[in-house]
Amino acid sequence: GLPVSDNPDQGFVGSVDGAQGQIPPNDYGVHASPVANLLRNYGVSANAVKGLSLTDLRRQIASGHSVIAWVVGNVWTGSGVSYTSSDGSTTTVAYNEHTVIVVGYDSSGYYIIDGGYSYYRSSAVFSSSFGALGNMAITH
Repeated sequence: GLPVSDNPDQGFVGSVDGAQGQIPPNDYGVHASPVANLLRNYGVSANAVKGLSLTDLRRQIASGHSVIAWVVGNVWTGSGVSYTSSDGSTTTVAYNEHTVIVVGYDSSGYYIIDGGYSYYRSSAVFSSSFGALGNMAITH
């Protein structure tokens, strides 16, 4: 149900079955806005956010709402890369772009669900990974 585009802020870039770890215009994935739009079409409360503070992320979780977070790999440290799509828009992308669901936190880190896995990452590692794509998330 996602639109297709070479701009991940507008639609899915590449093939869902393509090679992992690449950046546009190669197989990549999609950013928060198109996913939030699709979720709302299904009646789910979903707000795409860039620049979500860690304080606001924790507030969402404390209020009983998990957060879909855009990270690098399985929440690895990483950094973003500037990318200009064919429509002239510039956005930040990252090698190994991925999404996880943040379901909990404590004073030292975050509890994450990632497909069939659940794990914990320290605040420093999570902050680096989440920051690579500008603290992009979908909140309630």
